[in-house]
Amino acid sequence: MGRMSRSELNAEIARLKKRIAELENDIAELDSRARETETETETETETETELGLEEYVRYGRQMLVPEIGKPGQLALKKTKVLVVGAGGLGCPALTYLSGAGFGTIGIVDDDTVSLSNLPRQTLYSTSSIGMLKVDVAVEVLRSRNENVKYVCYPVAVRPDNVFDIVRQYDIVLDCTDTAMTRYLLGDATRLLSKPLISASALRTEAQLMVLNVGPDGPCYRCLFPNPPQHVDACSDAGIIGPVVAVAGTLQALEAIKVASGQIPTSQQQTMTLFSGIYGRAWRSVRIRGWQKTCIVCGDRATVSECDITSGKYDYSGLCGIPDGYPDIDASHSISVKELERRIKSPHVLLDVRDRTQYGICNLPGSINVPLSELLGYDNPDPAALSRIVDQVKAEAVPLFVICRFGNDSRTAVQLLRSSYQIGSAFDVTGGLDMWTEHVDSRFPRY
Repeated sequence: MGRMSRSELNAEIARLKKRIAELENDIAELDSRARETETETETETETETELGLEEYVRYGRQMLVPEIGKPGQLALKKTKVLVVGAGGLGCPALTYLSGAGFGTIGIVDDDTVSLSNLPRQTLYSTSSIGMLKVDVAVEVLRSRNENVKYVCYPVAVRPDNVFDIVRQYDIVLDCTDTAMTRYLLGDATRLLSKPLISASALRTEAQLMVLNVGPDGPCYRCLFPNPPQHVDACSDAGIIGPVVAVAGTLQALEAIKVASGQIPTSQQQTMTLFSGIYGRAWRSVRIRGWQKTCIVCGDRATVSECDITSGKYDYSGLCGIPDGYPDIDASHSISVKELERRIKSPHVLLDVRDRTQYGICNLPGSINVPLSELLGYDNPDPAALSRIVDQVKAEAVPLFVICRFGNDSRTAVQLLRSSYQIGSAFDVTGGLDMWTEHVDSRFPRY
């Protein structure tokens, strides 16, 4: 630096003083932020390790149980639990998880509330119809316990998002009803070492398992390496509300047990079976433990997180066997509108739903022979089918085959055309559901 004049020196001194003042302000601001962060951390720690006065009152009855006590309650408060599915299983599970005082509850469901949900999905009401289930559920749950943090995921669980969601939680409840989602959740929770509480319910039966717990605890894939060829959904096979509520409530109980760490997990090596009508109400059966041949967690596992998220592992191929119903030529099908016109002339109308569904509602003049009987299952009555075949051939009339949604009828038409040489057999596209929508709105839809 060359020789500076006095005025230049004074100017430089002023500039440096200004810069020093700016730096002091920056230091003071950073110091303030550091103190705020420390305070927030202390507050969060205090929140997680202590109960508020209101919480003592709210959870007092629960803490009186020796197996829970204050340590168990604090453990619940620190625990983040994820519920996948806010339907028949999810509603009772969410109700009791929220009431128990879990710190954070995540809810995953992309469905909206429908009228058919209301008999068993108790978080919703008639005014909720058409609204997202996660939004309604959180509103109701928060009104009952605002101490809990609720996180909504109005999406379907998919290979590309399941790990990002599950990774944030300590325990996962599978409250879904599709094979693909069950396998996806089972694999993701095992790879992330998250306990999975799985339940299912159908008609009058329910079952419950706790998976991924303990050194010998199996994962879903250990128990079920391959999915069954066909799994009925509640929408097809039916469900009694209290049955599914029992299963969902038990899921919440097992989550409390896992999270509190105070109670041995009774479900680790067993499956609980509940029967609402037949036989013993409760049974506990031993399940096999961890399998070294498991492709997810075995000695030579072949499925990884990268395989799943990249789509390399195909769950739709594993579980989503197309719809399981044959494609038939378009010339072998008619619409419900055409059926309305053609049944005014001589014909035979065959309803292939099961006898329970036929007893709920049916079209006048139709004949009921369930598909299971046509295929030779469930005490078939050959004479009934023979009468239909003889009538169609003798009178040279068309045979229209109908079911609920137009799926079973396709199988029946293929069978009648190939095995019984009835070239006049036609599938009614969309079945009785489309009949209600496009022909007669007064015909019951269930």
